[in-house]
Amino acid sequence: MDRAYLEIIFLCGFVLQVVLRSYYVQYYVTEKHKRYFNKKERLFLLFIFVGFQLLPLLYVFSDWFAFFDYNLPKWLAFPSSMLYGFGIWLFFRAHADLGKYWSPGLEIKADHQLITTGVFKWVRHPMYAAFVAIAIAQVFMLQNWIVGPAFLLLAIPFYMNRVKREEGQLLRYFGEQYRNYMHTTNALFPRKEQIDFSLIFARLKFSVKNKG
Repeated sequence: MDRAYLEIIFLCGFVLQVVLRSYYVQYYVTEKHKRYFNKKERLFLLFIFVGFQLLPLLYVFSDWFAFFDYNLPKWLAFPSSMLYGFGIWLFFRAHADLGKYWSPGLEIKADHQLITTGVFKWVRHPMYAAFVAIAIAQVFMLQNWIVGPAFLLLAIPFYMNRVKREEGQLLRYFGEQYRNYMHTTNALFPRKEQIDFSLIFARLKFSVKNKG
């Protein structure tokens, strides 16, 4: 797959994220909410804006960073596009599973319930896991030493800080219930025991037999 097609796919995914995120934000902004981002997090969010929005858009629509381009094998285009698509799906699946309990900041609502179903059955922070997938895909889709890894590198400080704050808040509110949830799930990646490898191998074996 040509690099131009990868950039088009990335741009389409970017627009899709903006449109779908706007759908959820419109319901949130109809009510008054406190600011749940401290000064440090607002600075981190600025880094994320630069790495995931500003630099990629400048790269796609200009040749300012062309000197720093690199070329990867074309066969990497398909898996990186699939990873990108998975990240977008996971991000909005997490929104849907949270429902009315979603907020852009650290907010505990009056009737807040701990969501442990859907994608939250597999990881405690699926939205952040989605961003990790998207950030890794960006390295392969936008093949430039500045723009490619920008989101991954600039987002690390925010997520390290945010996960720590968020989990502290949830432990204070839900107590033992959240502590038990932490024992059964990882923060960003499913536990090995949650993945039924025997089922995967059985399906692969069945597929091979059918082809034979």
